[in-house]
Amino acid sequence: MARRSRADRLERVRDKRKRALVVGSAVLATVAVLSVAVALLTGSVGTPADAEEIDVVALDAGVAEATLTVDPSSVTTMLVEVPDVTGLPLGEAELLLGIAGLEITLLSTPPGEAATGTVLAQMPTAGERIAPGSVIELVWADPDATVAASGVVTASASDTRPPGRPKVVCIDPGHQARANTAHEPIGPGASETKMKVTGGAAGAVTKQAEYELVLELSLELKKRLEARGITVVMTRTANDVDISNSQRAKIANDARADLFVRVHADSSTNADISGVSTLYPGGNTWVAPIEVRSLAAAKAVHAAVLASTGAADRGVVKRADLSGFNYATVPSVLVETGFLSNPKEDRLLADPAYRAKVVDGMAAGIVAYLGM
Repeated sequence: MARRSRADRLERVRDKRKRALVVGSAVLATVAVLSVAVALLTGSVGTPADAEEIDVVALDAGVAEATLTVDPSSVTTMLVEVPDVTGLPLGEAELLLGIAGLEITLLSTPPGEAATGTVLAQMPTAGERIAPGSVIELVWADPDATVAASGVVTASASDTRPPGRPKVVCIDPGHQARANTAHEPIGPGASETKMKVTGGAAGAVTKQAEYELVLELSLELKKRLEARGITVVMTRTANDVDISNSQRAKIANDARADLFVRVHADSSTNADISGVSTLYPGGNTWVAPIEVRSLAAAKAVHAAVLASTGAADRGVVKRADLSGFNYATVPSVLVETGFLSNPKEDRLLADPAYRAKVVDGMAAGIVAYLGM
């Protein structure tokens, strides 16, 4: 074979370099497309190194080979970031959420000091990442929702509950047999935390456990309400459970309860203190949408319990620091049925006849609030 001339050899090298450039360009183009695809899937755009590794190896004759490795952990299900629609007119909020591919359910409340027709609260909150098609609950200032003279909210025709729907009450017997001392945020997104749930108090004389007492009261209350045609949802029906206060509120929320009733007994370092108090959520932005209705319910239940038992009146009390309230999106009350630290009241709360009076009072107040 004749020896190639220097010119021929140079021409072959040029051809190989051209082929190498073509292959390299194709590889880089492929990498760029895959980088964009991965960035779109993960919801983030970064350098190619964020999602992949590229190894270009020069071979003989200048031909390049590229190896593309995609990190599988970087490819996740596409999620939607919840827009912030609080404070917007309802129409604008619905439009924004619709564009984001999210479903909407409405809960109306009287406007009060808020601008009529605006969104007062949303769940989930802004910034959370959720699956497309998820339902966002909007609490809005409905001009057609009014507060009657009794203080009970009358819902408008825009209420999402269908006509004839049975009333729903969620009963939460406070505490549980064993405390869960792990902490949870005091409200959605809060930096301040509280224990998830405590074990509760014990009787000064009888040694009865609060968690046992309130479960028995709650089960009797369930019977009274069901006899009136009310649907009752219980957060617990046993003592050996582990349910945090935020989870208890979620049970009431998921049931779309007309009222969330939390049943407790009180305690103090002063054994002389006695009486019944009824707490309701108020004083922070989490519970602002339910404060008016919760206060109305607290007044009705408190008055009925006092009338039934003759207990000392310790008042209707606003609380902003209870996580069981702060996670609630439905009207809520907490009945402190008496002081276990007071010897006389401790004995009364162990007496079946007095317990019946407490339950009768709570049932009467709930029925009055529900307008039945």
